[in-house]
Amino acid sequence: MFWPSREEARRWYQEALPHATVAVGNLDECDTAVGVREPRAAAQALHDAGIQLAIIKQGPAGVLASDGTQIVQVPPVPVEVVNGLGAGDAFGGALCHALASGWALERTLRFCNAAGAVVASRLACADAMPTADEVEATMREAQSGLQIPASESRAARPGRAAGEGRRGENRSTGSEERELNKGTQRA
Repeated sequence: MFWPSREEARRWYQEALPHATVAVGNLDECDTAVGVREPRAAAQALHDAGIQLAIIKQGPAGVLASDGTQIVQVPPVPVEVVNGLGAGDAFGGALCHALASGWALERTLRFCNAAGAVVASRLACADAMPTADEVEATMREAQSGLQIPASESRAARPGRAAGEGRRGENRSTGSEERELNKGTQRA
């Protein structure tokens, strides 16, 4: 923790919130920021602090968002979690994309949830960031009731051939690396 107490952290949040238009946090972060854990009440407290769009991540209960005129709640995307690192970054990146695209709030939340789920189902973190097409495919799978399976390698992503990375980059599928490393292994 960066501050000696939750109360000290809240003081700094209270100073910063009036300068922001969007706030995203899980229940614990909302408690620290505005002293409220219940999602609807936390969203309202964030609005009271000057936030226009309040997004409350609730783990297995999904995500709730309020823009001051509507409250939208969407369930989580069922996923076999391999590594949670980077899932929040994917959620945040997807949120920026959705806001810049001017999407409706429900579509925005579903897209963000799906982006986080894709990354959580992969072993890597930075290399696991999905493309928009991958997120859209995950949204379709989630709406059909399918659980998103874990992907053990970058090559196991839907819509990508083995060794194909983002933006046309060639990436090792791992087998090439193992072949290259055989000569360097010690007996």
